[in-house]
Amino acid sequence: MKSTRLLFVVAVLLAAMSLPLYGQVPLMDNMPASGVLGQTNFTTAPSAVSPTASVLNTPKGIAIDPTTGKLFVADYENRRVLRWSSASKMINGSAAEAVLGQPDFVTATAGTSSTKMARPYGICVDAAGRLWVSDLSNNRVLRFDNASTIASGSAANRVLGQADFTTATVNTGGISAATMSAPLGVFVDGGGRLWVAERDNKRVLRFDNAAAKSNGDPADGVLGEPNFTTNAGGLSASLITRAYGVQVDAAGRLWVADRDNNRVLRFDNAATKANGAAADSVIGQLNFVTNASARTQSGISGPRGVFVDGSGKLYVSDEGNNRITIYNNAAAKANGAKADNVFGQEDFTSALNPSPPTASSLNYAEFMVVDNVNKDIWIADEFNHRILRIATGAATGVNETAMLVPKDFSLDQNYPNPFNPSTTIRFHVPATGTVTLAVFDMLGREVARLVDGVMQAGAHSVQMNGSGLSSGIYFYRLSGTNIVEVRKMILMK
Repeated sequence: MKSTRLLFVVAVLLAAMSLPLYGQVPLMDNMPASGVLGQTNFTTAPSAVSPTASVLNTPKGIAIDPTTGKLFVADYENRRVLRWSSASKMINGSAAEAVLGQPDFVTATAGTSSTKMARPYGICVDAAGRLWVSDLSNNRVLRFDNASTIASGSAANRVLGQADFTTATVNTGGISAATMSAPLGVFVDGGGRLWVAERDNKRVLRFDNAAAKSNGDPADGVLGEPNFTTNAGGLSASLITRAYGVQVDAAGRLWVADRDNNRVLRFDNAATKANGAAADSVIGQLNFVTNASARTQSGISGPRGVFVDGSGKLYVSDEGNNRITIYNNAAAKANGAKADNVFGQEDFTSALNPSPPTASSLNYAEFMVVDNVNKDIWIADEFNHRILRIATGAATGVNETAMLVPKDFSLDQNYPNPFNPSTTIRFHVPATGTVTLAVFDMLGREVARLVDGVMQAGAHSVQMNGSGLSSGIYFYRLSGTNIVEVRKMILMK
């Protein structure tokens, strides 16, 4: 009997090592997160904790350094930006490796200097590894060079919106191309232009060749207002009421979350548009002169962050509905188009906010970023005081429609992995038939049988609960007609 088990274990290990690497899990509604930062697990969300290297208090912005893969998070109420190494950021509740805006991980005092922050909100890392931070309450944007390698407490190298590091006045000297009022979203495009969304000036500023700017230099262009000296705002194709998130996609389209108008605006060829030019399309409304809040597949409520991934999907943090809405091939969508997927809710008409939270819930979604290399979506879950990581094939250009009826019998990697205590296993059946999905320990003993019967053709998912099992390595085996596939998973308690 022992020799039989040993042979099985060897066979399982060899099968697991020889399995081809299948594509990422297709994007589906309400995918659970596979990792969390700021909390040790998915079901805790303390509202008031002393700052440390591993906790967050109302996170806002997220950025990934394209030169190193390191992750940055704007920890709003702790008045700092945390940096995680690319190795440790995958571990639930892991500690940050460095902090900016504070001298250490246990200080959270506001300040106005080159080493302090008041309310960091949006962040971005450009192609040269410079970190840009919108310091909302100081009405400025800070730039930190070599952000992935500088020490904790390092000073910013430049400031925009103020003439120096010690001034924090709103629109110092009057509203102009060189002043700011409550900057939120920041983004540096492929041409080195910095885009800044100003909430209270109701506009988006454009700084050309931003890395060469000196302290306090003026912007080169403005959208959302007809000029640099007005901030009236409004409801039209050329006016903005509250600018929050901004991003420029690979084709030069600017996407702006106009929060109080409950919409996202798109400006084509944004870098060449004249000041005050009209937007080319709108998401969340049927036209440019309506701004009703809605909880539907085509409506949104209080959008904050926007991000377009490498496959052209637009992600919108629909804060008022506690969800992220996703629009495939967003640039081709008509005004008021329906979203294709949703995260944070089971459907497009719910706005649940469970307590305690879960791996699939959101409590005021803030900004997000898509890692086009590792195929992860990072979401700031503001009032759960955490960052969620969703592992998907979102940036690979996967054709979800084609995946509905798979051509091959296949078994996906479970997520999350490692897990505690539950995980999701997805598999694909090309034709109706008898299927068995079983779980085995390292000794070849079957510890769970998740599926045993006839399954229809298509994609399927099941939950594995390991609450009654010990920590360790397990193997799950999918068996069909003349086909067996095996993968490894880790239960870590």
